[in-house]
Amino acid sequence: MSDPSFVAVIMAGGQGQRFWPLSTAKKPKQFLDLSRCGRTLLQATYDRVLPLAGSPERVMVATAVRYVDLVCEQLPELPVENLLVEPQPRDSAPAIAFASLTIEKRFGPDVVAGFFSSDHEVGNGGAFAAAARAAIELADAEGGLVTIGITPTRPATGYGYIEVGESVGRGHQVARFVEKPNLRTAEAYLASGGYLWNAGIFVWRVGAALAELDRHDPELMQPLRAAFEGGTVAESFASLKKISIDFALMERTDRALVVPGDFGWDDIGDWVALERLLGPSDGPGGANTVVGHHVGLDTSRNIVYTDSPDDVIVTLGVHDLVIVKRGNTVMLIHRERVQEIKSLLADERMAELLAEVDGEPTGG
Repeated sequence: MSDPSFVAVIMAGGQGQRFWPLSTAKKPKQFLDLSRCGRTLLQATYDRVLPLAGSPERVMVATAVRYVDLVCEQLPELPVENLLVEPQPRDSAPAIAFASLTIEKRFGPDVVAGFFSSDHEVGNGGAFAAAARAAIELADAEGGLVTIGITPTRPATGYGYIEVGESVGRGHQVARFVEKPNLRTAEAYLASGGYLWNAGIFVWRVGAALAELDRHDPELMQPLRAAFEGGTVAESFASLKKISIDFALMERTDRALVVPGDFGWDDIGDWVALERLLGPSDGPGGANTVVGHHVGLDTSRNIVYTDSPDDVIVTLGVHDLVIVKRGNTVMLIHRERVQEIKSLLADERMAELLAEVDGEPTGG
C-alpha cells in the first residue's frame, strides 16, 4: 500500500570508480547487473521504491546529464519530467536540495520525500518496505529529518555510524553522527548495541528540510532559490561548493531522527562487496567468489569477474586477489587495497594509458 503524500527520489549520479574496470564514466555501476540477476542496481532500486510511491509519476531520478539516456533506457515507464538532471556533479547536498525544491514546487511543502541510493543491495524487500514506511510515518508526524540506520552485523570500518538517542514514535533521536571508525572503535560500537550504520537514506517533509538547509547552509541555498525564482539551475550549480548532505544538514540540525532497519542492506561500494552479495561459489569448500568462468588450483578468497561468456580465468596458487576482465582490460589487485582504485585512476599517467586501451576509464 502506497502513501499518497510520498515521493521517492533515486540518487543515480555517482561514478562508481571503485568498481572499475567494469564501472566506467560512460556506464557506472548503478546501470550494471553486477550479479547477473536480470535487473541492474538502478532497476532493482526502482522496483523497491515504486510500491511506496504508488506510481511512476511519484518516482524521480536525480542523475547527471551524461546518464539521462541510460536512465530512460532502463526505466522507460518513468515520466521524462521526473528526471532531475544535475548540470555538474556537486555531491549529495546540492543534488538533494535541488530535488527538494523541485518536489516542493510540484507537490507542495508538506509532501514527504525519500532519498534512496541507486547502488545499494537489499536482501529483504518486505523488511525494507516496513522500515521505509516507519520513516515516512515518523517524518510526517514529527516534522523531523529522518534517516534509516542499519543494524550492524560486523565491525565495519567503511561506514559512518549513528549513535541512537531517546525514543521518538517508531524511531529515535540522533545523538550524534560518527565518521568512519578504526577497527577497535567499530568493535566497541558493535558490542554496545547503541550504534547503527549510516546508510545515507533520508526521509522528510520537503518544507522542513529546506527550512533547515536555509538555516544551516545559506551559501548553498541562496543560489538555488534564486534559480527557482527566475535564474537558471545550470548557472547556479556551476557556483555551488561540493558538499555532502551529511555535512551540510544532518550533522548540523537538531531535528535529526533515525529509524532502525534490518533488511540485508549492503553498500555495493567496491569489489569486496561482491563477495558479501554473492557469497563464495567455487574452489575447495567454495573458496572463491566468481561471476563468469574460473578454473583454479590451490587458490582461495579470490573475487573473479569476467564480462564475456567466452572468457576463462585460470589461477594457480594465488589468494586474496580481485581479478576482473572487461573487454581488453584486466585488473589484478589485492583485496585489501580495493579502496585505492580511485587513487589509481586519478594518476595522470595511468589515466592516459587506460584511456588509450579502454576508452574512458575514470569517473571524471
